[in-house]
Parts: sequence; structure tokens; C-alpha cells
Amino acid sequence: MLIKFNTKDARVYNSELDAMEKKIERRLHRYFADDDTVCNVKFTEKKLEFKAELTLVYMGFQLRSETKDSSNFSAALDKGLDVMERQITKCKGKIEQKRQPAETPDVPGFEPEPEEYNVVKVKQYEMKPMTTQEAILNMNLLDHNFYTFFNSEYGKICTVYKRDDGNYGLIEPK
Repeated sequence: MLIKFNTKDARVYNSELDAMEKKIERRLHRYFADDDTVCNVKFTEKKLEFKAELTLVYMGFQLRSETKDSSNFSAALDKGLDVMERQITKCKGKIEQKRQPAETPDVPGFEPEPEEYNVVKVKQYEMKPMTTQEAILNMNLLDHNFYTFFNSEYGKICTVYKRDDGNYGLIEPK
């Protein structure tokens, strides 16, 4: 497992990063023993609140956790690893259920998925080319949290969304 650290507006010392890397490897080793999976860890500090964001791909599913703590980065990372382990367990349970639909897997915290998801509403709209700024304006005019549009700058279908911190995000396909 390869672990990549990134910091934004935060000061984390190399000795702390080494200890955190060992902690991540120790907690996630059983899931990624012989795997070349990349775990991205981002630390952000804002107004004495420490945030840890973990992102990795497990069996084709992208897993992400974002946790905060008021004491230090290590505590935020511990909470994030707890969330990540629950997501891995849930993902493992879903895969086991697809392999053996008649049996319920013996995985703690597993909730069976329905056979089919019910789509209760379908919306259609004209997707004309626009810039990211125009898409954000349309999203705000509609009072939505996200908006999918054809990005004229990149020639791709993208999605803008409103983040909890009041800023905006852009999701674009590779």
C-alpha cells in the first residue's frame, strides 16, 4: 500500500507523518496486504480544527472519509480510519451478497441491499454547453446543491456542487 500525504494550511512534522503512516499500514494491512493501492491523506487545519480526508479505491469502489477533531491530526486520522474500515466492511459485504445472493454474509455491520432500486422520478432538461461559472449561477438560481452540465471549456459532461464550507466543487470524468 502506497500512502500519499498532502497538507493544506497545516503544519505536520515528518516524525508525525511517519507515525501516521505506520498507523494506516497497521490498520488497513489486512485489506491491502499484497496490493499496490494508493491511499491519499489530506490534512487541513482551520480555526483550531484538524481535518483528515482519506481516499482510496477498494475492489473497484472509491471510498472516502472526511473527519474532524479539535485536539490534533492523529485523533482526526483515527476517526477517519474507523470510517474507512466500516466502508470497507460494507463494500466487502455487498460483493459477497452479489456472489452468494441466497446467503447473508456474516460480516458485522452488514445491511442487505435491495434487489432493485426504485426510481421514483425522472427529470429531463436541455444540456447546452456552458462554462463552470454559468453552471454555478444556474445551480444557485434553481436553489440546488448540485448541477450537471456540458462543460464548454473541457468538452465533457461535468457536475458542480456546493460544499459544506460554502465553496464549490467540480466533478469531471477522466
